[in-house]
Amino acid sequence: MSALPNLHIREVPPEAVAALRAAARRNGRTLNAELVDVLVGAAERKRAGADLLERLEPIRRAWRERNPDGFPPGLEPETIIRRARDAG
Repeated sequence: MSALPNLHIREVPPEAVAALRAAARRNGRTLNAELVDVLVGAAERKRAGADLLERLEPIRRAWRERNPDGFPPGLEPETIIRRARDAG
C-alpha cells in the first residue's frame, strides 16, 4: 500500500480552526479526519461541477447555433418576467 501525501497548511485564521475543531467534535473525529473530509468533499464537488459543465457544453453549443442572438423571440427573460407580472 502506498503512503498518502501529507499537507501542511499555514496561516489559517483562528476562527476557522475553532470552527473546524467544533465540527470535528460534533462528528466524533480528529481535527485531521475532519480536514480530510472537508478537503475530499470540496474536491469531489469541484470535479462534479466540472463534469456537469463538460456534459452541458454540447447543449450550450447547439443552443448558440440555433439562437445566435441569444433567446428566441418571446422567450427573452424580460418578456417572461413581464408576462408573469402582468398575469398576476
